[in-house]
Parts: sequence; structure tokens; C-alpha cells
Amino acid sequence: MLGRGWAEQLRQQITQAEADSSAEIRLCVEAALPLRDLLHGGSADFNALVRRRAIGLFGELGVWDTEANTGVLIYVLLGEKAVEIVADRGLGGIASTQWEALAQALAQDLRAGLKEKALATAMARCHQLISTLNLPSDSAGNELPDAPQVR
Repeated sequence: MLGRGWAEQLRQQITQAEADSSAEIRLCVEAALPLRDLLHGGSADFNALVRRRAIGLFGELGVWDTEANTGVLIYVLLGEKAVEIVADRGLGGIASTQWEALAQALAQDLRAGLKEKALATAMARCHQLISTLNLPSDSAGNELPDAPQVR
């Protein structure tokens, strides 16, 4: 899925993006939706299933539970080249259209076969968006792991 060097590069990008603010970024990459999600998805369309999975992981990975409510999950479903971004209310100064544009650009780059470059570019764009908020430094420290969650 991701080479060791790329996973480390992404971890470093996340660490750097979080260094000057209270934001917490989690990147979760899955090869495919778990079978249970597909079976229990009912009549929901595929995009709704992906969104539901991202929201579930937002909770499961503790992104919702940061001290300043400034967590963001970037969920990538590699097999389908689908991307969902879930941001907590502390990042409400970033318009949903900006998150959607980041997700669409990442998905487009993935479809073009630029996996590692696409993820690195997405992390840089996420950092740019968060830096526009001028969030205070993180008094709680690094609350979430910076390494990408690869499943």
C-alpha cells in the first residue's frame, strides 16, 4: 500500500503541520471498505457508505476527542480512489467547500496514479488550510499519533 519511506514522510508532514497550532491531523488509508460496512450499508449509495465509514473512524481513532476540538480525519479508500474529510467543530473557520476541494483534488491525483505524491500534496494543503485559522499552540501536546493509520 504505502512504502515505509512514504509513511515516514507523511508522518513528518503531519508532525510539522501540527507543530504551530492545536490542530490534530489523522490520515487513515484503507485498501477497501470492510465487508461488514458493505453488508450493513442497506440501500445507501457508495458515497454515503464511504462517508459513514469516515465518520465511524473519526470516533474510533479519537479524532473527535481533542482538547480544542481541532481534529481532522483524512480518510482514503485506495481501491476506489475515494476520499472523505471529517473536521471537528474547532476547525469551523474552514469552509466545507475548502475541505471538499482538498478531497476532490486528492481523489483526482489518486486516479491519476500519483499515490504517494497525492498524499504528500494533500497533507501540505491541509496544513495551509489549518494555518489560515491562526490557532493557538497546543497546550495539550500531541494528542493523536502522527503516523498514518494504514488498514
